[in-house]
Amino acid sequence: MQPQIHPLGDYGLLIDWGDRLDAETQQQILACGQALQHRQLPGVLDLIPAYSSLAVLFDLAFLLKNFPQQLPYTLIKSWIEPILADCLHQKTSMGTRHMAIPVCFAAPFAPDLAELAAQKNYTVAAFIQEYCAQAYQVYLIGFLPGFAYMGMLPPHLATPRKANPRTHIPAGSVGIAGAQTGIYPLESPGGWQLIGRTPWRMFTPEKEPPVRLQMGDEVRFYPISESEFLTQNEHTDRE
Repeated sequence: MQPQIHPLGDYGLLIDWGDRLDAETQQQILACGQALQHRQLPGVLDLIPAYSSLAVLFDLAFLLKNFPQQLPYTLIKSWIEPILADCLHQKTSMGTRHMAIPVCFAAPFAPDLAELAAQKNYTVAAFIQEYCAQAYQVYLIGFLPGFAYMGMLPPHLATPRKANPRTHIPAGSVGIAGAQTGIYPLESPGGWQLIGRTPWRMFTPEKEPPVRLQMGDEVRFYPISESEFLTQNEHTDRE
């Protein structure tokens, strides 16, 4: 799909792929973002990828001062268009990291799992098996530092958010919301259906990079026992 470019306030523009959420679109977004970052266009401050768009933020004062004969949006757009066309024409394929993440599905860590399995006419064991059989693409990092929105769940596992969000969700909690799954990297309120917890720390500010997952990763989950969780737990100093 050929993306469209739109103004984004006075300080940016949006490269928009439309209402799409799939791996091919994300590959294009990541490849175009990498190409633009490599060019280091003057006045461009930041590139922000999302589900089906790439925001380009620029320094309005810098562009007005250094390119007084051109409107900043028109100027940046004229620079981006050939880069975008070249990037899409080449169909650049980004390298994909494959991550296997342990999850404990024991009842203390999975307050919604039994009810969710019953709603779907699964046993708890069968639900876990089906959930872990899927590969999930990381489509977006947001909400909290390191919170990865992953998809897509098959329709028979997809479940709406809870009507009444919880005020406290422990770090590492694995949840489902709609056709997406995710891991809470920090203790937080939230409305996702909680089906397990990983011992991995998803956000570690003292490390570089501080987030464990990134856009484009492919994630698979595998079950571990409660004793294995306690042995591997990286959050013990926070709980």
